[in-house]
Amino acid sequence: MIGSDSIDVGLKNIWGSWFAFRKGKRRTAQLEYFEYQLEKNLHELFEDLNEGTYCHGGYKKFIVRDNKQREISVASIRDRIVHRLVYDYLTPIYDKTFIYDAWSCRKNKGLLGAIERTQFFLRHFSRSFVWKGDVKKFFDNVDHAILFEILSRKITDKKALGFISKIIQGFNTHTHTHTHTHEERCSGHGDWQSHQSDFR
Repeated sequence: MIGSDSIDVGLKNIWGSWFAFRKGKRRTAQLEYFEYQLEKNLHELFEDLNEGTYCHGGYKKFIVRDNKQREISVASIRDRIVHRLVYDYLTPIYDKTFIYDAWSCRKNKGLLGAIERTQFFLRHFSRSFVWKGDVKKFFDNVDHAILFEILSRKITDKKALGFISKIIQGFNTHTHTHTHTHEERCSGHGDWQSHQSDFR
């Protein structure tokens, strides 16, 4: 499947992306601030996306220490809504290209399903084994120009490619300032909500 259809940046879809982003999030001061003027914020985002004036802010970074030390990248809430918009656009294009046993961040998949699938193989194949691996800081270290070129092979919609490009380019900008004007957002400022550099 090639992504030739235009990405839907209608107001209804932006609201849908907001609700998908909001689901399961713990309440934070940043989230409450954004929700205080929710209709205004989403309408401004709608205008920016449709008028070609949307700018992706930077990513703030911080260290968390639970069972291991991890560096977490943080994008603004408005940018996370765009991430969700892009994620929902990309999913039907790429999901069918994945092997069955890719279990992360896919509908009807997940950790429990992966564990049950692993247990099935261990029970039925006596010489099977489990190898646990991770690509350390993949998005930080992958060549972003090559990443964009690979995405461009399947995505032909210029608007979608523009949003993807801004998301990737924004990763190289960092800020610690909380501001909310369009000009300041374009320079990498915004209301921050943590994530781990994904489009969900």
